[in-house]
Amino acid sequence: MTTREPAGDPVGDAQDDLTGALVAELARRTGVCWIRVADRTHPVWHAWSNGGLCVVGGGLEQPLPDLVDGDRVEILMRSKDTGGRLVIWVGRVSVVRAGDELWEPTTAALVARRNNLRDPVTVADDWARHSLVLRIQPTD
Repeated sequence: MTTREPAGDPVGDAQDDLTGALVAELARRTGVCWIRVADRTHPVWHAWSNGGLCVVGGGLEQPLPDLVDGDRVEILMRSKDTGGRLVIWVGRVSVVRAGDELWEPTTAALVARRNNLRDPVTVADDWARHSLVLRIQPTD
């Protein structure tokens, strides 16, 4: 008689799927989250696109902590209604550069969420020159 290893942990896989769905839903419903880097927490407005949290900072946009490709950060998401902490997740930072495959969908999502834009048509070009566009992908 042979024994087979289970293909995966169904409970763990379901929990990971549920956590991922919760993070995505919260990111879509809230306008602000908090990025924690080296024991400092920074509030940021964001958009959710293609399975990642998208933020833009620097230039005329919000201040961001110094982040580079591959950095790991904690993201705190709070209730829009009560302000209570709902979830903290860990993500890996990717810098999105003009011309990258994800530039168009990322900046389109950010433009759609950004209030009070002077010129929505040219803002992505301004971000390419003066700001930093980031995607934070949830990690296991």
